[in-house]
Amino acid sequence: MTKHRTATSPRAGGEGGDTSAAGTAPTGCPLTSRVFEMVMEPAGVHVAQARRTTAAVLRQWSLPDALTEDARIIVSELVSNAITHGSGDVRLQLRHDNHELRIGVTDDSTAPARQRRAGATDLGGRGLHLVARLSLRWGVADSGRTTYAVIPTFTEAPQCRRKMRSSSDPTC
Repeated sequence: MTKHRTATSPRAGGEGGDTSAAGTAPTGCPLTSRVFEMVMEPAGVHVAQARRTTAAVLRQWSLPDALTEDARIIVSELVSNAITHGSGDVRLQLRHDNHELRIGVTDDSTAPARQRRAGATDLGGRGLHLVARLSLRWGVADSGRTTYAVIPTFTEAPQCRRKMRSSSDPTC
């Protein structure tokens, strides 16, 4: 059994695009946060469902196909790890905040995910290496219960993209 929840909410800033108090985006860059959550029983059949659902959500959010494919691989690896090595229900969260997509997978185990060195003939052990290669950064949070990966999206308004390319200001 799976459960879903989706939310889209404006963040930071008032009328006229003034976000100076929040410090999250320069004037003229609309900042919204989109969140999707899915809870699954720890069964292997849910890995494919999580991949399909991720693709559908990211298409709905108008994210590029290449990014969606990378996200599908990351979701597959993180959900598989949670089912194989974790305990309890598995929670997938997708959060898109204009300039990045954060993928988080949570289970009830406090043993943090860690990369391991797979031998040439090992069938497993390469998933977190894939996650590391496809994401800007990855890590663990919530006392080891959540493994996350961040992918840059660069889907902001055109004036934001120009500012990001020409500035070291990471707030846009």
